[in-house]
Amino acid sequence: MKVGRNELCPCKSGKKYKRCHGPMQEQPVVLNPNIPLESALNRRISDAKIKQCIHPDNEKCSGKIIKAHCIQNNRILTRIGRNGELYMVKPAPTSTRFKMKFKPIGRNVATTFTGFCGYHDNLLFEPIEDKEYLGDEQQQFLFAYRTFAFEYHKKLEAQNAHKKVADIKPSFIKNEQYLGLAENYELGVSDSLRHKEKFDEALINGDYSIVETVQLVFEGAIDIAASSGFFLEYDINGRVLNNLSLKDEDMRLLMLNVFPKDDCTIILFSWLIEDAEFYKGFHDQLLALKPKEQIQMLNNLIPAYCENVVYNPDYIDEWDDKVKNTYLEVFNASLRWSPEPAKRLLLQKTPYDLFSSVRL
Repeated sequence: MKVGRNELCPCKSGKKYKRCHGPMQEQPVVLNPNIPLESALNRRISDAKIKQCIHPDNEKCSGKIIKAHCIQNNRILTRIGRNGELYMVKPAPTSTRFKMKFKPIGRNVATTFTGFCGYHDNLLFEPIEDKEYLGDEQQQFLFAYRTFAFEYHKKLEAQNAHKKVADIKPSFIKNEQYLGLAENYELGVSDSLRHKEKFDEALINGDYSIVETVQLVFEGAIDIAASSGFFLEYDINGRVLNNLSLKDEDMRLLMLNVFPKDDCTIILFSWLIEDAEFYKGFHDQLLALKPKEQIQMLNNLIPAYCENVVYNPDYIDEWDDKVKNTYLEVFNASLRWSPEPAKRLLLQKTPYDLFSSVRL
């Protein structure tokens, strides 16, 4: 595509193209043979990080942005970890492409994000960090909000990383595929801003009733934990819910938390109360399932939708390569735009069982 010198730059900076990416020179991408490809990728990710406190009462911010845990460090990560180490599914570069693999990660790093200052992180999440989970309205709100905050912050960082590509290769500003991805990032952030407005208002007013939560409890503690927010594309019967191809429609976020507590497993499905009618069909279908079917649904849903998941290394090491590859294929398919069967067929059988320790 062509961009006139006096037209606004497609990067959405608000500047004219001639004063933005127009005069930029292409920078050669030189791979240093002394730096592993994975380390180079991590550096790019680090360069795109955003450090900010997203709490609405920013006048009280402590100023120091911390690495906040999306999944509780002391209560959950310590329990699931093996000598302070967990597994997460992360990209591993090969000579030709990236593959998703179970990779070890320290519990002090796992599930962290730089989205809160120390003051607000401690003050806000004290009812779920320092107190046993009892399932009251405030605790369910805070679990949902922290999941939202993590996903919102990661979307901002992904958008930032995409913009930085054009600073290195300004010719991409004229590339339709690059601009298409930029639009998708912008839409994702825009959808999140609607949710952020509701959460901000609730935090200021101390109103925890803006979130509706469906709680499931199973006997037996599992060896994984998840905290992910996503736009559920299909209900349990395969009916379309959030249609990601409709750019003019608001997407409704579902926030999922899965974690062990004592000798049981807690599952929290949450959404804004204003989206309750939208999710009513899914809500009713979920509660109509037998416990075994609920677990089967979660076995499909978690790898298909959830990226922020931690696994006990001993548990995953027991899986054979075929089972691992099947799970990773579902996880990898979730990163593409085309829907995979796991999203449309939430009750199909799987060769893996994330809830094998649950007693039915």
